[in-house]
This record gives sequence, C-alpha cells and structure tokens, in this order.
Amino acid sequence: MKFISIFIGIISFFPTSFAFGQGFDRGKLILYGTGGLGLGNNSGRIEKSVENTNFPNYLALNSPYTDNLTIFSNFYALNAMVKDRTELSSRLGELGFEYGLFRYFGIGFSVSNQIITASHFRAIDERQIIIYSLTALDNTTLLSRLNQGDFYDFAVQKRRDVLNSTSGDLSLFFHFLPNDPFDPYIRVGGGSGFERLFGGTTNRVFGALGVRYHINDLFFINAEIEHANVYMVKYEAPNSGHRNKGNYEESFFKFGLGLSFTLHGQTNPEIESKPVNVLESVGSEVPPQQTKEPVVETKLERFVFLASEIFDLPSSRIHLEGRARLDAISRSLENEYKDYDVQVITYTTPFKEDVPGNYDNYDLGFERSQAISRVLREKGVNSRRIIDSTQGSAMYNVDSKEKVVIELRKKNK
Repeated sequence: MKFISIFIGIISFFPTSFAFGQGFDRGKLILYGTGGLGLGNNSGRIEKSVENTNFPNYLALNSPYTDNLTIFSNFYALNAMVKDRTELSSRLGELGFEYGLFRYFGIGFSVSNQIITASHFRAIDERQIIIYSLTALDNTTLLSRLNQGDFYDFAVQKRRDVLNSTSGDLSLFFHFLPNDPFDPYIRVGGGSGFERLFGGTTNRVFGALGVRYHINDLFFINAEIEHANVYMVKYEAPNSGHRNKGNYEESFFKFGLGLSFTLHGQTNPEIESKPVNVLESVGSEVPPQQTKEPVVETKLERFVFLASEIFDLPSSRIHLEGRARLDAISRSLENEYKDYDVQVITYTTPFKEDVPGNYDNYDLGFERSQAISRVLREKGVNSRRIIDSTQGSAMYNVDSKEKVVIELRKKNK
C-alpha cells in the first residue's frame, strides 16, 4: 500500500505531464534507482543452515540419554518460544544505467545490494552452550544446562543480517513499446561480487519483468518484479559465528525513479523564409475564393519536413529525432519568433492514388498535427498560438511523399 500511495501522489503532482512523456529509444541514456522487498520464497542451503544452527538445543533433542517425555516437552516448549528465529526477510537496492543500442534493445550496468535478515538470531555461539553442558557429571544436569543456555540465549537474541551481498551486474533489456510513455520491458543479466559479512565471492543471475512510465522527457517512475539467485563461490568458513554457504534465491517487488537523457545531437531544422500567401502554401489545387472582404496580407515563414523526419511511418507517433527537431522549433518560437502564430499543416499519402476527393487519410493527418501541437505545448508554446490543420491526402500528390509544414504568421504593422 505504501508503494501505491507514492505512485498516486506522483500522478497527482504531475496532472498534465503524462500526456507528454517520451519513452525508450535508440541513443537514450537511462539512469535509475530502485529498492524492493522480498516476496518470501527464500530457498537453498542458506535458509537450511539458519534453521539448523539457529534452532535451540538441537543436540539434546536427539540424545539417546533422554526419555521420550523429556524430548517431547523440551521440543514443543522451546519451539514455541523461538519459532520466529528461522523467519528470514530480504531487501534489495539497485543503482544503474541503461543505454539504447537499438530501437528495441538496450544494455546496462548496475550495482545491487541484497540483504537477508533473521528476525531473531541467536546472540551466543551454540558451541559455548554445548561446552558448558558437557562439564556436567550426569545426563540430567547436562540437559538442564542445555536448557539454561538456550533460555539465556532467547533473552538476548537479536535481529541480525545473515547475508549481505554486493555485486556489479550486466543487464540486457528488451522494450516492447519504444518511444512510448508507457514502457514495458524484460531484462536478464548476471554479475559477480562479494559477501560483506563473512567473506566469500558471490555470483548473481536474475531475470525481471518491469514497466516504466515516463512523466515527461526527463523523469520516469519504475516498477519491476525480479527473480534472482545469489550463490557462493570460493567460500572460506570463518573460525566462529554463522557459516553462510550455499545459495540464496528470492523474488522481489521493486519500485523506483529515474532520469532519461538523449545523447544524439539535436537536429536544427532549416527554416524556409520567404513572403508567401496562404494559397501558395496550400497548393495550386485550391481554387481561389472570391470575397469582398479585403485580404489582410501576412508575412509567412515555414519549417518544412518530410513526414519520415518527424513520425514513425505510417503512424502518428513522433520518433526521437523528430522530437529533437520540434524541440529546436519550440526554442525558436519562444525566442526569435515570440510574436508569431503557428499553423501546423500535415500532408498524407493517399491510399488510392489519382482519385480526386480521396480523404482516406484525413484523420491520420489530424492525429499527426495534434501530436506535434502536444510537443510544442509541452515545451512551453502557448496553445492559443497553435492551429492544427491538415490537407489530408487529396490536396497533395507529388511523388506520394508525405510532408509536415509549420507556418509562422505575423501581421504586417
């Protein structure tokens, strides 16, 4: 519930930014940090070792010198008192980066730290209790001293980490929806590190399914389910204390935040600047309209692109280079063209060529025009300055190439 509350709070803090986020793409550098809790499926010899060495009086319970009633009473009494000793919990933290090698694939490196904690771990080495009990002269005293040692250990037991493993990991990412604010992905990887409490080298392998939601071009939130296995190699047992050897396997739910940067150089579009009237910008196919109203002459300047320079054809999704171009235009609009209005005109390729009046792609033209407007508004251009329009597929048929025209209009003073 805590993670859900944080997620809702972030959404509330950015009420309008979710429409303008930009997802993963080639050339993107992603910095992220996550933290998570284990889902409780601890396994392997680490847990078994904790159960064996942390359970009280385990030698006396199997002793041939005690009767069945004593074994029964001791087992259930002590087991009820220290039943939480073998409960393990885990947590994980990770810091890393990812670079977009291709449109769908990325490679990354991260540093992770996994910790296993026993809620009630014995504070006294069990060998000390055994040595104390073996000094008894009879079996009754021996069992009594074992019980005394366990009861004392129960009184001073404490929460304790039984594994603290840090590793450097290499990850491979596959993204299902590149260049989209909603970014589901899978990743696999592995790495090597060390166990910080008792020594020893560790190897780590993992797989994860996650999703990122890009709040805007810079920030995103991240949720992920990861299954990992850490196992010990080149282990040297300590002289005393808990001997931690084997493997640790766990699933984690992770939540985090991150930053997204574009490493590609931004492309500054060439501006076509010349006096032209509205009819010339639309095309010769538009018949001149007769009007008695005087036509107010305007001075027009235009940014002209092929549609492939802005969109992932044939969709209305703006790709990474297209966003860089629109970002450059928005800076120009906020600096040297502050007094200009903006009209976005899109031309689309007809489905049926040479058929007069074909408007099959008219809706697509408006979708592209509105997508451009959203990016400009996100970059700070006032929405009152922007007009969305399209000429559909009927007004443009030169080599069946699709275009995007952004006209800047300013009345002569």
